[in-house]
Amino acid sequence: MKETNKKENEKKVYEAAVYLRLSKEDGDVCGDSRKEESNSITNQKRLIHDFLKDREDIHVFKEYVDDGYSGSDFLRPSFQKMIKDMEAGKVNLIIVKDLSRFGREYIEAGRYLQKIFPAAGVRFIAVTDHYDSLTADRTEKNIVIPVKNFVNDAYSADLSVKIRSHLESKRENGEYTGAYVSYGFMKDYNDHNKLVADPVAGENVKLIFQWKLAGMSNSKIAEKLNALGVLAPADYKRSLGIRYQSGFQKNLYSRWSPAAVGRILSNPLCKGLVMQGKKERINHKIKKMVAKPETEQSRYRQENLAFIREKQFDAVQELLKKDTRTNPGQEGVYLFGGMLFCPDCGRQMIRRKTVYKGKQTIFYICKTYNVEKNCTRHSIKEQELISLVMAAVRAQMQLVADAEETLKAAKEAMEGMKEGVLTDKRLPELEKELAENTAMLSGLYTDWMEGILSEEEYEEMKIFYSGRCKELEGQIRKRRERAGKAGEAVRKAKQWLGSLKDINCLLSGTEGEIRRSLVCFLFDKIWVYEGKRVEVSFLYQDRMAEVYSLCGMFKETAQEQSLYKKGAV
Repeated sequence: MKETNKKENEKKVYEAAVYLRLSKEDGDVCGDSRKEESNSITNQKRLIHDFLKDREDIHVFKEYVDDGYSGSDFLRPSFQKMIKDMEAGKVNLIIVKDLSRFGREYIEAGRYLQKIFPAAGVRFIAVTDHYDSLTADRTEKNIVIPVKNFVNDAYSADLSVKIRSHLESKRENGEYTGAYVSYGFMKDYNDHNKLVADPVAGENVKLIFQWKLAGMSNSKIAEKLNALGVLAPADYKRSLGIRYQSGFQKNLYSRWSPAAVGRILSNPLCKGLVMQGKKERINHKIKKMVAKPETEQSRYRQENLAFIREKQFDAVQELLKKDTRTNPGQEGVYLFGGMLFCPDCGRQMIRRKTVYKGKQTIFYICKTYNVEKNCTRHSIKEQELISLVMAAVRAQMQLVADAEETLKAAKEAMEGMKEGVLTDKRLPELEKELAENTAMLSGLYTDWMEGILSEEEYEEMKIFYSGRCKELEGQIRKRRERAGKAGEAVRKAKQWLGSLKDINCLLSGTEGEIRRSLVCFLFDKIWVYEGKRVEVSFLYQDRMAEVYSLCGMFKETAQEQSLYKKGAV
């Protein structure tokens, strides 16, 4: 009976599926070019066909190739097609170069080899592992193959760790590791780990920011780019010969959309901040990406990539948060949209427009009053509101100018300000005086014991010198703290005042005109009271308070230095 089965097997002709796989990781990390070559698709194919020479019992039905797919899972397109053909009865033999080409996931590989293939009557051959399920004995099937699968799985896990560590190291060294680059940028031709600005797309990015700061909505910017015939990001990349696929694109040819414009406007790379490693895979077997904590992300500055200054970029982010809706026919969001509030009920004000005798009037009223009549009108005309807001802006800018002048005068008046460290010339004299008073205090007891001082004189002088020492210690401590903070104070004051001066870039050249970008950059909320009284909440008022405090410190120090030079202290 056994002889009969053997003869039947020898006569049987198998329809073979030749499976070939190569992942990117198989040669990129290890640095062994010989290994990469041996695992290449061409060499796998050659090796298998050499094995099939003179094998009349095997006919190659089809070759299935997964080039660039990891072996850590079996959700590979060609592999799945092969399994479908097997289930359809078109294939009854699967041939691979070795078990690692079949897959590196221990449990799933074992399930295919020990359950699925035997149940379907499918023969399996791994050429260089010298394994053939038709002739393999129980030891090979139950011990040798599971061990080899386990080793392949362990190799995949180890390789994953090496790749992750390798990429993290490159990012820490300021190298770019992404497969693709955001619109407006490109990889340096001489160094693919370095980013440079794209001379063509970069100009479009600058235009997008200019239009946004001018008050245009994202949808209007997208319409304008499409009307000008500017290629959308995905099409532009493909026009450069880049094999680019985007999860955002739905059609063969893409068009600019408000979402695409928003992605560019919110990209920190446009202000020269490179952010990498924001997400990572859970492990080498699960492709799902999870967000990494900000402390573990890679961030570094590359100023040559900045299309816009940081404070203008921040102004655009405020616009994006507040510009949520544009009325039909309106190019941009209304000037005060989302900014005006009723101080009594806390709800937003709404915009109304009236036309009388051909004259248009725009005004704002409380939403609660308009809908429910449960509040008062808080009505104010737009032009009146603009005048009040502009007055608040000018007053704030004057405070900025005054603070800047105070800092400048204080700094010039202080001697010894070198590299941001204050050298207080009065401090050594105070320390010397403290030492003298401390010595006098410690000698009082001896003088009393020797009868030089009476008990009454001793007590009186003890109170005096103790008080003077305490006073001097307080002055010295204050001056040392102030001296230590002086350098940081200079830096912070310059930083904030410099950023506030960027307001001038947002102010229109026309007197009395105010832009949406300026409103979003300066104000958090605007409260409209009855009687047309307006109260504004500035976004940066806490920071300005800090600058004013620093101004006071510099002014005080400058006055002391001036008095010291005159001999008054």
